[in-house]
Amino acid sequence: MELTSEELEFFSSMFATAETGSDTKHNLSVRSQLPESLFSVLDQAKLTLLAEVSHYQLWFPFELQNENGEFKPILGVPEIVDLNGGERSWRLNKPHDIRLQDAKGKSHNLVSLSSTGFAFQISDKRSLKRVLNERQMRIHLDDDNVIDVEYEPVRTEKDIVAARIAGVKSGRERLRKFLFNLHRDEHKNLYRNLNS
Repeated sequence: MELTSEELEFFSSMFATAETGSDTKHNLSVRSQLPESLFSVLDQAKLTLLAEVSHYQLWFPFELQNENGEFKPILGVPEIVDLNGGERSWRLNKPHDIRLQDAKGKSHNLVSLSSTGFAFQISDKRSLKRVLNERQMRIHLDDDNVIDVEYEPVRTEKDIVAARIAGVKSGRERLRKFLFNLHRDEHKNLYRNLNS
């Protein structure tokens, strides 16, 4: 969806950068085109709102709903991009209380998790070939949040597998929300002045 320069100016004025009174850099802008690296994560978004907080970009799916002739902005759950060391989805390292199970129900140790991929340690080296061929995992974020994913192995080193999420049967937005909440909790200082 291409926007005219007037439409982009209108959206920019709606989300003008506010002074936060801190040294942390915060910028907001509206984008009609996603970076190619985010297509698979935010594939349904027609518009996105980009919030730049320190060295993170938060890409919010954004839509306008018409309610009785007035436009109401609706923000979705953002994808967090870490700009340190290149542009990639923010990763939760050494996640606690998140369980990972293969298609046979065998648990494996989760090493890192993002909305685009994960790394895990095979619990039993004899299972490595089977797990790599199955290419399916179940991620238990908590008791109520279970997400079934299909993955593509990117690399294997000894008993550690790094994988890209190739498909999510349901729950991609729940995964983004879970990660966003953890990021917000972990980086409270970055979010403190956003509501000013």
